[in-house]
Amino acid sequence: MASSSARPTVERNVRLPACENGESDTFALRLECDVYRPPEAIQRVVKNKDVFLLLHAHGKLGGSRCMLNAYAILLAMRGFVAYNVSFRGCDGNEKTSRASVFGEVDARDVLEMVKEIRTRESVDAEDDVEVKMHVFGYSFGAAVGANAVGLLHEKLLSQNTVDFCKGESEEERRVWSRCGIDGLILVAFPLGSLNPFAATSSLLGVVSRFLFGKHAGRLRKCFVKDKRNRGSLVARKTRLLFVHGQRDEFTRVKEVRKFCEKLAKGQPEEEDVNDDEDDEENNDEEERNENEFNEKQNNNILSDFFFGVEDDDDSDDDDGSEKPVESSYETFGNTNGTSNAPPHLALLEIKGKKSDHFGFIKVKKQRDLLVKRITKFVLA
Repeated sequence: MASSSARPTVERNVRLPACENGESDTFALRLECDVYRPPEAIQRVVKNKDVFLLLHAHGKLGGSRCMLNAYAILLAMRGFVAYNVSFRGCDGNEKTSRASVFGEVDARDVLEMVKEIRTRESVDAEDDVEVKMHVFGYSFGAAVGANAVGLLHEKLLSQNTVDFCKGESEEERRVWSRCGIDGLILVAFPLGSLNPFAATSSLLGVVSRFLFGKHAGRLRKCFVKDKRNRGSLVARKTRLLFVHGQRDEFTRVKEVRKFCEKLAKGQPEEEDVNDDEDDEENNDEEERNENEFNEKQNNNILSDFFFGVEDDDDSDDDDGSEKPVESSYETFGNTNGTSNAPPHLALLEIKGKKSDHFGFIKVKKQRDLLVKRITKFVLA
């Protein structure tokens, strides 16, 4: 192992091509990106090549790639290559583009970046080393990552020569080798409320559902099973991890859990049934208290996070004691339909008073736990 003083190498201001209209042969602009590579000592012991593309929070609210620098460093120290990219209109991209609101164009950019990164990393990789691509999205970046996987699914379906019910064809493998996404980590995914009319739905939840509901729907289509109980290539190959805070103001953990269950079942949206679950939730006193806490934070959460809150690296509990981060980890079955495959759809819930939408990824202990779990998930 590398010594504690070893640090990742960083390639500054690398520019990744992004396409304006989804056409792979005409690049309209380039996006700023920093590349973090493992120290040499760690590179020597890593067999495979796992690469992460990091996607930050909303550019219109002040999000930038700087907020994910710590994650890029931690991932590199675990032997991964981390591309920390800035969306359109953010950081060094203000002069060439404007930040989007809904993230549709950013999702198309992500697919182009995945293609470019795979090409770059494959050149340096040895013949027997497989390059695997993982997308790590936080908040708005999580919605964009989900949308990008949905676009990948549509791209695969557009290949008329492919029969998804008969295993992988040569054409499938060709498309996947160019722009496949092996892992999708959605941190604080702004799913919003699945039922915006429920009494426990917050204002931010309703807004999130309006802004990013299409992204979630596109991701869900990837997991819908056909008449042969067979999922798409994306459902069979893309590992999916949700990371969510217990006190998230935009989306309650119960909503994310229900979403994961629907993905695991391969259930189309039109089959959703409005049963008595909402009534049961309304009678849950604990959830009501949590919702009241969230509503009180809605007025100042955005300004506090983006305009003046420092990184909470050294913060501990009020009594000064070192307590482990409380969390829960659950899986949701084998979405690829085989009984002997490991589950690759999971939810990591971060608990405690510092588990709000913007806060929990800034606490050092929680960052360490998150990266440790991500490492186990992608390498399993």
